[in-house]
Amino acid sequence: MHKFKIIFVLILSTFVLFSVGCVENSIVTEEKIIDIESVEKYDLVAANNAFAFDMYSISKNENEGNVLFSPYSIFSAISICYEGAEGSTKKQIADVFGYPLEKIVLEANSKKLMNELYLEDENNALKTANALWIKKNYLLNEQYVFNVETFYGGLVKPLDFINKPEDSRNTINLWVEEKTSGKINEMVTEGGISPATLMMITNTVYFNGTWYNQFEPRNTKQEQFYLSNGQSKTVDFMTANEVFNCAEDHSAKIVELPYRDNNISMYIVLPKENNISNFESSFTIDKYTELKYNMSKQQGEICLPKFTYSTNSELVTSLQDLGMTDAFNIMTANFSGLYNSEKYQKENLAISGINHKAVIDVNEQGTEAAAATLVSFFMGYSAPNWELKADHPFMFFIEDRNTECILFMGKVENPDYEEVSV
Repeated sequence: MHKFKIIFVLILSTFVLFSVGCVENSIVTEEKIIDIESVEKYDLVAANNAFAFDMYSISKNENEGNVLFSPYSIFSAISICYEGAEGSTKKQIADVFGYPLEKIVLEANSKKLMNELYLEDENNALKTANALWIKKNYLLNEQYVFNVETFYGGLVKPLDFINKPEDSRNTINLWVEEKTSGKINEMVTEGGISPATLMMITNTVYFNGTWYNQFEPRNTKQEQFYLSNGQSKTVDFMTANEVFNCAEDHSAKIVELPYRDNNISMYIVLPKENNISNFESSFTIDKYTELKYNMSKQQGEICLPKFTYSTNSELVTSLQDLGMTDAFNIMTANFSGLYNSEKYQKENLAISGINHKAVIDVNEQGTEAAAATLVSFFMGYSAPNWELKADHPFMFFIEDRNTECILFMGKVENPDYEEVSV
């Protein structure tokens, strides 16, 4: 039997059987009817995984060190934003995430996948949760609320962002902490809720898995791990010698490490040369898939370092780089499907921030990982009917509005800004 040795972990993946059962001929909401065949043709898992590689390509350039994120958490949180998106905002989000233009197709597939991913037994847990936190007394579109609750299992809860911002922040943070078994905290930072905050969307993903074949702690030994910069460090390596599902090509080796439910596995992808920068620049989802499909059972030995770390990322710039731009500009964002447009004709919504936290712990017993995504919306005014841009000399007046008494008057010919005294 061919033996191999693998010394680095890169990719955590989920095996799911994804198919939409044909119980009825159509799916119906209050407004939309669509043939089930359209739902079955859309591959949500493929869209999520394609986004994962797009996001990784940006993350690796922004971070010289470890990279960690949950594409499924980000994908799910933005799906809820997409529910209310229209026009070019909708199209840009669809292009970046691979969403179908018919929202009911995404809704049905999202609900199906959430149900299929859910797992909880004595050995493993995989849970995801969504919530929509709304400024108290703000009127959302009823259909939007219905869709979030029905297809995404979302909690929809009003909070007093204006008068009780800290209480609201604590409520959201406690929810995230509970859904991630205490692994993600302080999702909303101090001062993260302002008077302009209108809505926050949260998604969490929590996984705790026991290896199908656990590593023996007595076999864990300290060895050298060679960094990309040519330096090395001493770390604890777990070792196992058994039959693995594995493969290799000219550039990399891959091995599958299953968890006890046998539906979820970690895949280790190790470049053959210690130059991961060159490797990852050409490692596509197609190459990853090809490596997996070429795996076969072989007797082998693996040496895997124990590791635990966390990441905290702001995703606005990354998503703008991928082509999602309109959503963050109050003048161009179109989330008119979110709110009561008749009541709020002069106001508009835009995304003010997208924060993503993730944490992972890999040891002899198994893996615990959690992630949370926070999308914040703020309220402003839509594009005005007229515009004043003071880009040439102008006059100004400061006056008392009640008496119309002019207090100051002047002309600006050359606008400098520095402190002066007279």
